[in-house]
Amino acid sequence: MVSDVSDFPFSYSECLAPTTLSRIPEKLKINGSHDPEILLIIRLLSGAITLEHKYSLVKILQKENYFLANFQGYAQYWDRDFPKLIGENYSAEQLSHFVDSQRFINRSFYKNILSELSYFFYYQKKQAHSSAFIFLYRALEHISYALPLIYVSKTDDFKSTFDSLKRLMIKNPGELGFFKKFIDTVYQNDSIRESSVDFDISLTTEIEQRNMFNLLYGLCKPAIIADSTEDPRKLSIKYTEVGCFLITIRNRFFHYTNGQDNIESSNIADIDVLFSLTNKKFLYWISTIFLAVISHNAIQFENITTQIAQQQNRTQ
Repeated sequence: MVSDVSDFPFSYSECLAPTTLSRIPEKLKINGSHDPEILLIIRLLSGAITLEHKYSLVKILQKENYFLANFQGYAQYWDRDFPKLIGENYSAEQLSHFVDSQRFINRSFYKNILSELSYFFYYQKKQAHSSAFIFLYRALEHISYALPLIYVSKTDDFKSTFDSLKRLMIKNPGELGFFKKFIDTVYQNDSIRESSVDFDISLTTEIEQRNMFNLLYGLCKPAIIADSTEDPRKLSIKYTEVGCFLITIRNRFFHYTNGQDNIESSNIADIDVLFSLTNKKFLYWISTIFLAVISHNAIQFENITTQIAQQQNRTQ
């Protein structure tokens, strides 16, 4: 059945096989017009949904998993494998309870994110990659303040919440400085902080490959480039600096300013080729941060639920 809200530009429907659906809790299925936006986003980013642009009737079977760097989907084992990204022993049943608990929380925020991401996939399907990038950046702007606030609010320790907000509010210069501080905080003790995101430069000819690598490399400050970069095949950006790279591309192409090193359209045969090389890894990066917040909140919800159940058992 299709998830369809009359004033929303996209509708969503199941793509999983009946055998898989038979194992999935009801609250994780796409059943109709009132599916939680947070569920649709999770299914969309994990490659387990079909979406349709209602005006053009373009239908997209989204099977790429943006929570993994290789985009490998779960096929018919979504219910088994996706919950493991939240926690080693986390189950689909636990995820269903968390999703249901979020059904009416921050709906406007999740609705906006769902729309931006859906337009990204729509324009990617049309191979209009520069247009897709616009919606990718819009999604980043939506989450840059909302996700940190959602992250720190999901706790029963008000002092901890206050302290977390105070650390994030320390003045940070530059665009999305608040979000950059948040990423540094979330991954403070995580090995992913030391990792990189690899942008593969794969084009038809060696000259095209060299020119595109040089263009993208030239946009980067030396401090954001990771050691795993392979000239001219792969540009590796430090994980915590990917947002800086994304913003730089936005500014150098869409915000043409005299006096800065702009991306000159006269030097590129097809601008969509440039964005085709960066967009998917940008969305992977955004998705991993979204997953970190969802995972944190899901585990917090599970812990609180367990504590409440234990207290009720003691009073009985």
